Amino acid sequence: MAAAPVYRERPGAGAVRCWWTQRVPGGRVQRVVPDAAADVIVAATGAAYLVGPTLRPALHSLPPGTELRGLRLRTEAVAAVLRLPGHEVRDAVVPLSAVLTDAQARTVAESVWRGKFPRALRTGPGEDRVRYAVRRLGDGAPLDTVSAEVAVTGRQLRRLFTEQTGLGPKALQRVARFQRFVRRADAGPVPLAEAAMTAGYADQAHLTREVRELAGVTPAVLVRERRGLVAPDRAGASALF
Repeated sequence: MAAAPVYRERPGAGAVRCWWTQRVPGGRVQRVVPDAAADVIVAATGAAYLVGPTLRPALHSLPPGTELRGLRLRTEAVAAVLRLPGHEVRDAVVPLSAVLTDAQARTVAESVWRGKFPRALRTGPGEDRVRYAVRRLGDGAPLDTVSAEVAVTGRQLRRLFTEQTGLGPKALQRVARFQRFVRRADAGPVPLAEAAMTAGYADQAHLTREVRELAGVTPAVLVRERRGLVAPDRAGASALF
């Protein structure tokens, strides 16, 4: 029997949410769900990709022996660090060389593989208002309240978010609520109705609808996949590495 995949994270600082590594001795299909972040992912083969923030789920086929290392950027720092407008980063799944020069892409990939912040990227944490608003919206604060707290109109806040994060504030609220559900479900067995209420959904039907949209499966199936009880369907899985 093939060894189980191993995934580990270590906390980042500043613009970096975390550094992570993954080893897949026996191969697998992996479901990737929205988390409002952007990742620079490097494989042992040298292949390097930028994966931007998205509202779409994805299935990736990882062949036996895959080893990946990644840098995950904080939501508010995506555009600032990558020196790209947020709308150009959203939904991106592209080779690093598509957004950087070949030389920059190589040095960034080498740095990420070593677990070092790449000099070719900016270290700034993003605009203060956006950073504050991301935290508040992530905690479940109403959009109107957050707009007032940062002294901008709702339209101005949407523009700031689109420019700096690639996602609008309402989209971030959806992803944050979804991730609260995922964390609660990962913590241990819990009735779905209780998990829905804890995460901030109006009811279990609201949970089911949004999880289907963001994860591509029902809440029950997603929980079973994350606990290793079932594997994602290989149909539609793409191979990046």
